Amino acid sequence: MLTNVSLLSLAAMTVFGAAASLAAESTSAVLEADRTVFANTCARCHNADGSGNIAVGIPNFADPRWQDTHSDAELKAAITNGLNGRMPAFASVLTPEQIEVMVKRVVRPLRDSSVQPDQRLTEEELHPVRIEPRLLAPGFGREGVLREKSAVLTQHNDNARTGANLSESILNPTNVHTGSFGLLFRQDVDDQVFAQPLYVPDVPIAGGRHNLVFVATVANTLYAFDADRRGAPYWQLNLGQPGSVQLHHCWCLDILGNMGIIGTPVIDPAAGTLYVVALNYDHGAFVHKLHALELSSGKERRHSPVTIAAPEFVPAMENQRPALLLSQGSVYIGFSSHCDMNPYHGFLFRFDASTLQQQGVINLSPGGDGNSIWQSGQGPVADSSGDIFFVTSNGKWDGQRNFADSVIRLNRDLGFLDWFTPSNYEQLDKADWDLNSAGALLVPGSNEVAAVGKEGVIYLIDKSHFGHLGDENALQRLRVAKGEVNVGPVYWKSKVRGEMLYIWGQDDALKVYALKNRLIEPTPMGVGSTTSAYPGGILSLSANGETDGILWANAALTAHGGGHINGPAVLRAYDANDVSRELWNSNLDPDHDTCGRISKTRLRQLPTGKSISPALARCRSAQVRYMFMAYCRPKRKGRAETSFERNETNALEKDLGGLGN
Repeated sequence: MLTNVSLLSLAAMTVFGAAASLAAESTSAVLEADRTVFANTCARCHNADGSGNIAVGIPNFADPRWQDTHSDAELKAAITNGLNGRMPAFASVLTPEQIEVMVKRVVRPLRDSSVQPDQRLTEEELHPVRIEPRLLAPGFGREGVLREKSAVLTQHNDNARTGANLSESILNPTNVHTGSFGLLFRQDVDDQVFAQPLYVPDVPIAGGRHNLVFVATVANTLYAFDADRRGAPYWQLNLGQPGSVQLHHCWCLDILGNMGIIGTPVIDPAAGTLYVVALNYDHGAFVHKLHALELSSGKERRHSPVTIAAPEFVPAMENQRPALLLSQGSVYIGFSSHCDMNPYHGFLFRFDASTLQQQGVINLSPGGDGNSIWQSGQGPVADSSGDIFFVTSNGKWDGQRNFADSVIRLNRDLGFLDWFTPSNYEQLDKADWDLNSAGALLVPGSNEVAAVGKEGVIYLIDKSHFGHLGDENALQRLRVAKGEVNVGPVYWKSKVRGEMLYIWGQDDALKVYALKNRLIEPTPMGVGSTTSAYPGGILSLSANGETDGILWANAALTAHGGGHINGPAVLRAYDANDVSRELWNSNLDPDHDTCGRISKTRLRQLPTGKSISPALARCRSAQVRYMFMAYCRPKRKGRAETSFERNETNALEKDLGGLGN
């Protein structure tokens, strides 16, 4: 009998044309299709090399013992009938021929050494490069605190979700290079970081005024760190026992371990308040709570916290994945699912930012299921009038109350205003090509909304007239990536090159497209030199207005693959006017700058010449180490290390206990 393991992703491997004979599948084209489907779907749980995660019940397909003790008949039965609530049955989705191909052409070759090399995953996919952090003296950015007016208060910088910080006055393409830019410090945290860190300058705290960076972990812990130097947090707060995969009754392993704070918080600087949603496990039940915390102390504001609830809202099945949105005095909170496990619905809640009273909620699949607001963590968009824009996932579509794989426009009170659905919505749903692997983007200075998803196709839509069903209603439909695009594009208007969109899809290279006359030029104006496995490149941009643009990308170290489980990553910096020119990356000096392994890649570029990246590393003791890392502005050439630097470096060496070489 099979152990209680998740073989879910195996069921998706058969999209690669099982109707063809096994012999015909030995061609290179079909082999490449096998690998692509495996990378995009199966590796979500099983990793790109099929190694799985034994600690949480995912088998290692390369293990001869596992292969020898599980017959083809057992594997086919598991896929056909499911596994005791840990894996759904796929008999209604896959034909027996498809399941046969899946077992023989994908699972067995991972173990069988007699299979020819060209029938297996590439060496790069089987053995991704492992670069572990090793601590050397930071030595950068010690000139003192720079108090900047600019702040990062929400995910992707603004409510249009452009991903651009246009107030960068220090970093530019001439000074971001190995000789003058690198790791400033590492800070240990207690668990993985899915939410983007946020930044507030000049906060009155600890008897002075300091620039702060706020970091939230899946253990429901928030930290207020000094953004300029390493040290103990000014405050640290835990919001209660987090929900976790181990406590969940479903098979889903989209998040490993704790899943407390997932969505990026939002900050109201005028009120000095940070809003965050935490998933708790209280008295044997899951519950989502909205907290309003004082920036300078972490204390709960009046009326905080409040429980999030609505008809048909099942907390254990809902994932607070998208970033929070603060617009016109209201906090908006979206929900997605865990691995599309029913019953779940897409929800958007509205709360008064002052009283935390619930002012409204919309269920996006009232007559069915699905239609979540996932967006790989991208938050809903708001325009100057307070209208809300977002993209939905797979689910039910009827063109009346249920809108799967659609771009939605609501008013500030969550009243339905407009919608757009691609012509091939049924195909998107059937193939699990969610339109909302990335969120919506409002193109500044225009009346246009952009949306791109797993299919790698971008839709440009007139904000004042979505047009409803059909590609012909979009201003433009254009393939911009080979496959899945996550989080969202980045927009920048360059003094030299005009308006541009930056997109980096999975298993693809970074691409830059020009925006002219309300349309995207079909041919990229720039292409990067490297590709990235899942999730592609997660992008952010810094610039001084329309000049000195730098595009930042957190990308996987491996060139191909779809593993959602933590993997080695690299932080890259490109000349935003010419992305063929990489300025710097964190592996040019791996002993000093590497960002280790990442949790579904997060990145945020801060003002005052810094970029930050959550990461994790393995120490010599084999204990997992979670950390938040800051990369800094140029140092002064020829400046000797100060005693403060030497003391802090020694203390950091002692605290970390020596990261593995």
